[in-house]
Amino acid sequence: MKIQVLFGSANDERVYGPLCRSLEKCGDVKMEVASAHRDPARVHEIVKTCGADAFVAGAGLAAHLPGVVASLTDKPVFGVAVNGAFAGLDAFLSIVQMPRGIPVAAVTEENANTIGDFIVRLAKVPKDRLCLHWNRCLESYSPIQKALDEIQTQTGLQIEWTAAQAENCLGEIVSPWELPHTQGLNLFLCEKEQLASSNLALDFYAKARHGGFWVGANNVANFVNQWNKLKVLGASR
Repeated sequence: MKIQVLFGSANDERVYGPLCRSLEKCGDVKMEVASAHRDPARVHEIVKTCGADAFVAGAGLAAHLPGVVASLTDKPVFGVAVNGAFAGLDAFLSIVQMPRGIPVAAVTEENANTIGDFIVRLAKVPKDRLCLHWNRCLESYSPIQKALDEIQTQTGLQIEWTAAQAENCLGEIVSPWELPHTQGLNLFLCEKEQLASSNLALDFYAKARHGGFWVGANNVANFVNQWNKLKVLGASR
């Protein structure tokens, strides 16, 4: 397996240094510094010619690099929100809120080194069904009911409730009233009206700092899209 790591600034070595070492358990790792704003042509060249099976892109502040990478490839992209300002909140929100059809699995800086473990564990995640965790006490919460129905419809797969720490657990559906229990592909769900509150953004970021890889709030389409990409990646291990 080949993993291409891209970061927008050489000043982020404190993040990508340990990250690259942690990814070596997955296969061959190559690191490049290329900014989506200062050198977009170089980013395009790297993504289109490197032959990677997966990408990890990190940036702070405006943090457009992971999204740009995702727009150039059909391979899975993990986006690392570097703590450049506002404790990384601005970077995380820039990375996680991708339009439908172009998912990025956003992760906070302090959890970046869990990407390698997640990629390794993908080999144990079933491909013929979706093993997910959610709070069964909140099954009557309408966003959860709706999301489960949509995920099953879009994937054509049976959804199986799974313990959060089980090896076959892909990830978790998380509501505004709880913290995540998995280091997997997580989906944050809330009522549509709640998205008008900036306080919810702070709550979302607090959950992300607790762990996991996130594809936006209420973005079932990108959750499914990212799962389809990860399924291929897991089968290649």
